[in-house]
Amino acid sequence: MDDRAEKVRLIVEGIQLEGPHGVYAEEREQGNRFRIDIEVVADLSTAVSSDRLEDTVDYGSVVHFIEEINRQRQFNLIESFAGAISNELLTRFSRIDEVLVRVRKVSPHGLGNVECAAAEVRRSRG
Repeated sequence: MDDRAEKVRLIVEGIQLEGPHGVYAEEREQGNRFRIDIEVVADLSTAVSSDRLEDTVDYGSVVHFIEEINRQRQFNLIESFAGAISNELLTRFSRIDEVLVRVRKVSPHGLGNVECAAAEVRRSRG
């Protein structure tokens, strides 16, 4: 068996949330719709060969953790929302070496016929 680290990219796209995030009072009162994509890079050598959930980054747990952040915190900017998610994922999941978080605000307030506005934050350990 090869002992080299095996970096794996796990991707979850289109996590759909509603939350009171935004700059304007009406956004905070009525809430906005968000779509969140995440990509995590981790050394998952053991999981690749073991095929066991406990040897990987459980993306179900990652999604639930993001939902928890959405419920517990309030953000003015999608940039800070994405930044908080990326920081918390690196803190909570020790196997993650790098994370990319993309937060899309669906039909953003005051922009007319715009599908979404997005912010992307990439962070890594160290």
